[in-house]
Amino acid sequence: MSRLIVPSPKTLIKTIAACVENAERLLADADMFEFEKLKSTRLYLILIAQEELAKAFMLILVSFGIFPLSRPILRAMNDHSCKQLVGMLMDYMIMHWEDIEDARRMISEDLDMGDHHFPIDVASALDLLRYEKIARWETGNHVYVGDLNHSPAAHKVASGKYDRRKQDALYVRVNPDGSIGGTPLKVTDAEVKDEAERASRYCYFVKESMAGKASGLRYEKTVAALKMLFGHHPPI
Repeated sequence: MSRLIVPSPKTLIKTIAACVENAERLLADADMFEFEKLKSTRLYLILIAQEELAKAFMLILVSFGIFPLSRPILRAMNDHSCKQLVGMLMDYMIMHWEDIEDARRMISEDLDMGDHHFPIDVASALDLLRYEKIARWETGNHVYVGDLNHSPAAHKVASGKYDRRKQDALYVRVNPDGSIGGTPLKVTDAEVKDEAERASRYCYFVKESMAGKASGLRYEKTVAALKMLFGHHPPI
């Protein structure tokens, strides 16, 4: 078994800051394509920036002592679907709403669920990240040991199907018969706008977390759940 590396706080702060800086550079590059007819390149850069910010938050969890800096965690930081699952958790913790009715509904749902229950998408993201992904790399066990009743959204992310959306923003997809399966032309202004706003929220959230200012019921519940899940070794 390899020796576990315990990085210094100074090292982690520097690395987290570099991830945030790179994400902001990617978003700035994306803004340069704002008035271009083809929106796909901008979307691709925005989605990469989101993953870079998810990686930054994973490093923050390392600094909290919740994630070990192990080979499986380092692998997760380079795995697109793992970073996208972490993004689902960040979306939940950020608690974004469009109007006052949305806010009221979310508050009501939080009160109904209490301190230990999550919406199915979030519970699935936690379970898939821990067991479907990282536990497999920790144990070499290819028989999944978690709850199989996952939400379609989380399963789509974990299986890599969601990542195709990012790839389709850059590549022409070819069907088995050689015909065109998809091109980078199929990106809307609304999709780019939504993802740019999500990336902006991620950036603010990561900076608040770095400064120790992130708080709230959802944040505390999720961090506590991650601490519990990663506080024990999965069965081999």
